[in-house]
Amino acid sequence: MGSNKTPPKPSSSIWTPALFKILFPVCIFLCFLLAYTFYSSKDFTQASKEYYHAESHAKEQTEEERTLKEKRAKAAEISAKQHAHEYNNEFHLLFIFVKINDHPNLMEKMAISIGSMFEFASFAKHEILHMHFVCDEEGREKAEAYLQKYISHPKFALKVHFHDVDFFVSELRTNLARVQSVLGNNNPRYDDIIFLLSLSLHKILPLKINKIIQLDLDLKFTTNIRGLWDEFNYFQRDNLFGMAYENQPVYRHLLWKYRRDNPNTPFGSPIPKGNPGYNSGVLLINLHRARFSDSYNKYLEPEELHKLVQKYSFDGHLGDQDFYTLLSFERPEFFYTLDCGWNKQLCQWWKNKGYEGIFDKYFKCHESVIKIWHGNCDTPFPK
Repeated sequence: MGSNKTPPKPSSSIWTPALFKILFPVCIFLCFLLAYTFYSSKDFTQASKEYYHAESHAKEQTEEERTLKEKRAKAAEISAKQHAHEYNNEFHLLFIFVKINDHPNLMEKMAISIGSMFEFASFAKHEILHMHFVCDEEGREKAEAYLQKYISHPKFALKVHFHDVDFFVSELRTNLARVQSVLGNNNPRYDDIIFLLSLSLHKILPLKINKIIQLDLDLKFTTNIRGLWDEFNYFQRDNLFGMAYENQPVYRHLLWKYRRDNPNTPFGSPIPKGNPGYNSGVLLINLHRARFSDSYNKYLEPEELHKLVQKYSFDGHLGDQDFYTLLSFERPEFFYTLDCGWNKQLCQWWKNKGYEGIFDKYFKCHESVIKIWHGNCDTPFPK
């Protein structure tokens, strides 16, 4: 008799031993792959964050620098607009008048210099001449007494300002004491730091003073000093200072070592092909440009100046004009050269020091009109 039992159905599970053997290694591989991807992504994300942060910080720094420059430019523009009247119609002169008890003839020199200046000076009605005197107590008393006749009966609008030399010296010691040691100060006459004053006038004087002319007191004028300010109109874009060349071979002498090692150098040689160095007895300064010239102000850092001193084997002894001469070798674009008629120096000290044969190449001035005689090293003026 036949059975009524239904035969068993095959199992519906897919997890047969054979399939399990195939899929298990695949799963293990995928787990490792996912783990690797996860940790790699995490590292990448961290690196990305660091890079992004660094990039953002750099952009912020660049933006800060750009913003600072824009602010400085804007401030300069505002200052120029605010002081446009002063810039065009007010004229500033500066004299150093100190230690008159140590230099008995200084009062006589000032009388000749200031007296001849007022003799020829003429300014328009809307123009004002500002005379700044950096004085000690004795100097101020003498200067005030002498100037009284010009102040009481002026031929044009005139303002006289007296500045305490001790304040200026304090500022200079803060800014330039190390610069003085780098330049050298082998001449007792110029070992006082006040003779580096012109280097820092752009930092010390009020911002409303945009241009100034600093003058020695051993000068004699033969023309209207107002014309000296017209020379600012010939400054090129990068010119900061205006001076005439030195009329003696003093820098030929001081550069003897550099010239020995560089026989074709123009530095220390006479014009027209050479640069004999500058004389700071008549010094035009564009204070506004100097304030915003990073390329100039870096040379007021002792480390940067020391590089120049070493490069040119330089050992100075004439105060600020040593600095300007040295700087002119490296950065001639900072300088506008006045013609020798604006500062005809009379000293011939170096003529008999072995330079007789070439002295006149430095000393002669071919300008037909001498506008300012400079009686340096106590040389008398021509009659």
